[in-house]
Amino acid sequence: MQTELDSMVASARAPLGASELVVPNNDGHQVRFELFHAANSICSQKVRVVLAHHGLAYRSNSMDIRAGDTYLPDYVRLRMAACALEGLPLVSDHSGSTSVQATGCDPAVVPLLVDWKARRLVIDSKRICIYLDGVAATGSPLRPEALADAIDDELEAVDGLPNYQMLVGKAPDERGLPASRTSGTGVAFAMSKVERCDHYLKEFAGDDVLERAFRAKRAKERAAAERLFTPQAMKAAYDQAEAACQRLEEKLAGSSTRWLYANVISMADQFWAIELLRMKNLGAQMLWADGARPNVEAFVRQCEAEASIRSAVLDWPGALF
Repeated sequence: MQTELDSMVASARAPLGASELVVPNNDGHQVRFELFHAANSICSQKVRVVLAHHGLAYRSNSMDIRAGDTYLPDYVRLRMAACALEGLPLVSDHSGSTSVQATGCDPAVVPLLVDWKARRLVIDSKRICIYLDGVAATGSPLRPEALADAIDDELEAVDGLPNYQMLVGKAPDERGLPASRTSGTGVAFAMSKVERCDHYLKEFAGDDVLERAFRAKRAKERAAAERLFTPQAMKAAYDQAEAACQRLEEKLAGSSTRWLYANVISMADQFWAIELLRMKNLGAQMLWADGARPNVEAFVRQCEAEASIRSAVLDWPGALF
């Protein structure tokens, strides 16, 4: 794999155009990291926030999810190699969350990090964020050892939230939320991914790596179309989101520190910030606004003022819908 890394990354990068160099602190050092990501991907936003917090320079390969960039064959090959290196099984179902632990390794999503110094591929936003925090030499630690267990509990809770359903599904009528800004019921969106997989399965018939990848992705999106967007499933998704906000409200109410676990921001705060900002972007701030959950409301305002969150999400072109 090590001898093939340069050519595999170059092939995945080529259809996307020139990489953009993101250098928060231009100290002239060689850029160590390269990131394949999408502006409006919630998982990509988590990684960009950690990079921004630590002031880490990186080469940015921006991908257009709607255009199907994450399905480009050479990128899928790169992710398949990363899934194998991490020892992760391929995805076979869709839980509605972004959790690799819950669903397996998706061969056609972002983000993907290349560490050129270690000559290593890292996938899954939570794994990438923890990895970057571990190797960063600047910025306060986002997952200090003394708080690692508590922070990990929050990362798992956020990773398990149904943001896919909330993004493209129809909110329950009783919630009084605006129609989805992306795909109506979500079924059409998921089925468009199934059709894209069918296209590549036909084009690359006989290619073992790509056939396995697109079959796995097809099964995941077919399951999403069939189960995730029924009225009952959407009600359960919003109920889960509200329960998570209530849990956060109680934690914040009981905290004596500026952030969840300390007076400096942690990865738990960052993950929650990005999740809540996505909900707000989709019009679901009624879960905490107007006094419904005052501590969450104050937390959101605090997050919106944080420099790393502003640069990686709020001010990042195309990050909001």
